[in-house]
Amino acid sequence: MSNITNSSNFNWKDNSIEWKDIIKKEARGYVKGDDLGEVQEIGQDFVVTERGRVKKNKFYLPKPLVAGYDGEVLWFNITEQEAEDNFKKDEPPPTGEYSRYESASVTEQPDTQTYGKSASSIDLQKYIPLIQKRQIDGVGTDASYTKSQAGIRDWDNILKKGARTADDTAVGIVTAVNDENVIITSDGARDEFSIPKNEIQSYNGQEIVLNMTYDRMDQFKVKVPR
Repeated sequence: MSNITNSSNFNWKDNSIEWKDIIKKEARGYVKGDDLGEVQEIGQDFVVTERGRVKKNKFYLPKPLVAGYDGEVLWFNITEQEAEDNFKKDEPPPTGEYSRYESASVTEQPDTQTYGKSASSIDLQKYIPLIQKRQIDGVGTDASYTKSQAGIRDWDNILKKGARTADDTAVGIVTAVNDENVIITSDGARDEFSIPKNEIQSYNGQEIVLNMTYDRMDQFKVKVPR
């Protein structure tokens, strides 16, 4: 947590940090590690996150549903489905719309461990409670957050998603995933590529981005029966 404690905006008394210091940080659901996008703006009673590379979606997540910040990730007591159903919006919510969430307390989460004062005593309008980092152990339970180097927790989530090279060239869609590789099929099913998982740089919810440039793709091309 040294990156937090060195911050001039770290509140030593209450073990909290100011909202403005988590701009551009990753947001996730606390229970399953669901991808909720990247923090873009802070409103009076909500946090604006954005997810997607080509088509960007905005989420207006209620501050009262924050679980805490662990130095790298801002965690919410929200699932991905709840975010999609209730908080994906084109415009900010009307004033007072999120007041119904104010009774929700992060202390109701039994495995949310805060530092210092209880999270319920921290003014969520100004500060975010700090929590311990999630366990990243490769096991994957409801109480742990597991992801690959590319940020992919469940590889099945990338099926039917687009694929793009590091030099920003669209190369097709993901059609299959096995233990070691991701199968990408080009538009029109002309070509098929078997890409090692360690060649995947990132996943933004809409596309995977590869570590390689387009001119390297040929070495991963597989022969497709015709």
